Amino acid sequence: MLEAIVFDFDGVLVDSEPLHYQAFVLIARSLGIELTFEQYVQTYIGFDDRDAFRVMLEVIGEAPTPQRIAELSAAKQPAFNTIAESAAASGSIAVPGAVELLDRAIDAGLKVAIASGATRADIELMLGILDRRDRFKVIVSADDVEHSKPDPASYAKAAAALGVSTDRCLAIEDTVAGLRSASAAGLKTLAVTTTHEAALLEPEADRVVETLEGVTPDQLKQWFA
Repeated sequence: MLEAIVFDFDGVLVDSEPLHYQAFVLIARSLGIELTFEQYVQTYIGFDDRDAFRVMLEVIGEAPTPQRIAELSAAKQPAFNTIAESAAASGSIAVPGAVELLDRAIDAGLKVAIASGATRADIELMLGILDRRDRFKVIVSADDVEHSKPDPASYAKAAAALGVSTDRCLAIEDTVAGLRSASAAGLKTLAVTTTHEAALLEPEADRVVETLEGVTPDQLKQWFA
């Protein structure tokens, strides 16, 4: 019986991957890297900021020390905030159907959580824009685990905080790294093709949908019974 849904954040609840890309471009440029969106999707999506900057530093031959990674992460935060607030002022930043599914899941008595490679500051900012901060009592961000996705710690910690066995939790994800993280923690997985094509996600997910629009808690219970 399905008891809880653990949502990934970027690309599942909010259409923020292009916004993160824009912020990464600014910081990458300071390192002498011209980052294309194709490179971002192929290499960096699914990583938290720490791992993304670790890879960038390795690309330019600089030692990825914790201090240097922290400096780059701190520089990205205000850049992302400005970009996100500008995007929100121009229109909705929610992934189609995501907020509706969240609200319906809570109304149906399902527990909900977030397990994300984003920073807590990013998550708090975007949930505030969506007016949904009060919907989540459990948020596991990159700040809360030593190793982010594809390590299973994020999802295992979210399920434990909800007080629900992982085999009674469903993870909703948009990346291979996220799906692997959830599966390794013992969660069932639903992939949505907001970031990658279905063909890339299908080998990793229990089920794949093109959109969350129209998806209901009753459907999820039937699919993952």
